[in-house]
Amino acid sequence: MKTPENFIAYAPLGVGVMCALFYVEQDNDVFGWWIGARGHEFQSAYFKLENFFTTKPTRFYATDGTDLYGGWKFVYSAHDPALDKAVPVDERISHELDRLQEMFVAEWLFFEDDAEISAERKAYDELDLPLHRHVNLRSKRLGKLDDSQPVWRYRSHGFDADVLDYLQRYWPLDYRLP
Repeated sequence: MKTPENFIAYAPLGVGVMCALFYVEQDNDVFGWWIGARGHEFQSAYFKLENFFTTKPTRFYATDGTDLYGGWKFVYSAHDPALDKAVPVDERISHELDRLQEMFVAEWLFFEDDAEISAERKAYDELDLPLHRHVNLRSKRLGKLDDSQPVWRYRSHGFDADVLDYLQRYWPLDYRLP
């Protein structure tokens, strides 16, 4: 798989992490993981955009939360997204997505039950920023975001905006680019 591309949308005076995601391209498909706000909760899932780089219709598969090994349980590009029977995720893809998700979280995110929360709480206090509910950005990464708008954003250098455009048409998160 290629190097992962990342996108973060963060509302420091709002919900906090609106969405954070990474993806990798493999052949004609896109695989990745997201976490983000939906109402007062946070949802995460692994996803596959099958045939994204072809003229065939794209199928947007997603897992049920972080249950990667339970298979693709939703097709968000369909009228009725819940699948009757899960579609297995290729084992090599599963292991790679799991590894990439761990790396992405270690680099960008921390959670309210993480051991280092006291150091992050102190850093946020020094920056005069609130800690938000369940998921937050690591304080050392905040400087990477473009903070010129109310929603701060980060896109990795090779990030393909078409991937995000497609995801946000169907995903269950609240985040939508204006």
